[in-house]
Amino acid sequence: MDKIVQRIKNITKEDVLCLFIIISPILDMLSFIFRHSFDTSFSPSTFIRPIIPIIMVMIIFFKNKFKLKLFIGALIYGIYALIHILIFNNIKTESSYGGVINELQYIVNYSFMILNLFIYAYVFYKKDNDKLKKSVLISLSIYIISIFIAILTNTSSTTYIEGTGYKGWFESGNSLCAILCISLCIVISFIKDKKIRLVAIPVIILTGIFLTMLVGTRTGLFGFVLIIFAYVVSELFVAILKKVQVNIKLIISGLVVIVLFVSVVGFFGSKTLERREHLKNIESNIYDNSTGQVSHISGDLLRLKEQIENNELSEEYMSKAAQQSIIDLYNYAEKTNMVNNDMRMQQFIYNLNLVKNQDSILLLLFGNGYKAQFRELVMEMEIPAFLFNFGIIGFILYFGPFLALFLYFMYFGIRNIRKIDSEYIILVFGLLLSFVLSFLSGYTFFYASASLLIIVICILVLNKINIIKLKQCNERGKE
Repeated sequence: MDKIVQRIKNITKEDVLCLFIIISPILDMLSFIFRHSFDTSFSPSTFIRPIIPIIMVMIIFFKNKFKLKLFIGALIYGIYALIHILIFNNIKTESSYGGVINELQYIVNYSFMILNLFIYAYVFYKKDNDKLKKSVLISLSIYIISIFIAILTNTSSTTYIEGTGYKGWFESGNSLCAILCISLCIVISFIKDKKIRLVAIPVIILTGIFLTMLVGTRTGLFGFVLIIFAYVVSELFVAILKKVQVNIKLIISGLVVIVLFVSVVGFFGSKTLERREHLKNIESNIYDNSTGQVSHISGDLLRLKEQIENNELSEEYMSKAAQQSIIDLYNYAEKTNMVNNDMRMQQFIYNLNLVKNQDSILLLLFGNGYKAQFRELVMEMEIPAFLFNFGIIGFILYFGPFLALFLYFMYFGIRNIRKIDSEYIILVFGLLLSFVLSFLSGYTFFYASASLLIIVICILVLNKINIIKLKQCNERGKE
């Protein structure tokens, strides 16, 4: 009993936060299974997930002297949240896809993301990176093993509604792909670790098989190949720059993996290619009666456009600015021959026009509401949504810290090009990839497990920068 008590006492804040990363896939699975079993939007994970961050920030708050700064920071985010929700409640209409509770969920998720960034930065800054990286490897192993178990037991959910692709016991295929791709950018450096690579390499290969052949998303197919290619290039670049011997085995192995996966996909096929073929086949299913040709917007939006032109929609159902934005979207789609099932582009063009048609400084600053839009027009492209739906202030508060860190990492890397290593490059590439995924696929920063991995990348790079700075100081001291 005394040994157990002693072990509990020896648990550090780092251990707790690493555990939080490890249990993320378990919480994700619990959330999916609970919601689909009981047909509810809430799950135990909704209440379990915030517990660790809340406890940690309370410990940090009461044990340190910068209470006022923490309070001011929390106050800023709180005031923004209050104003945004009040605006949302005022502008939402009958056609809005969600209510105040739904909108508040996004505010809470993004606020917890910033809270986690602060907590992990505070606890892990200038600490050993190994614990964090190993916890991500364990987490990735749980993700990929559970996915294959689900597929083999025929209990996996499908990625798309028509039945294409597999995504295990997880909610979103695109978010799952983002998690796996970002994790790969963190753990891929274990390939050179003789102790860890016996575990890391099989996990990476299994993840590659799933991403390229089974999940059915372009994120998975192109993401995996791009990550392997980026790692090979980073190794080659650093070796040439530092004039050291190139690890030929590693370079050749990476290129072989790329060629092998591309060949297998070409020969055996991929769920991603099936999905692309399906989308191409249904393009001609929607006809526009006003032109007598295939429509360039979705069927639901085409019906809305016709109702707007016939003055059948009230302002209580949809605001005039939103109605005009749908007309503007239709005109743009016709002019550019937009594909009618490219919903992300339709959402982007609509929301861009909506900001212009609303012509409101208040909405520009605090956002016009993420869930205030018609269901098909809620933005999946996350970074534009930060700007349009959460406003300039929301963009700065939620996305700004990550953008600032990325720019700093790029600046430091360029200034110290001969001192950084391939891991530094692939980690920064991982952060850039998260931006690309957030922009093109969406639901990356919003998804708690994905945002946690983005935070881990930021901390790992910050610690590598600190090591480089310490070496520079020591070199100056010797001089």
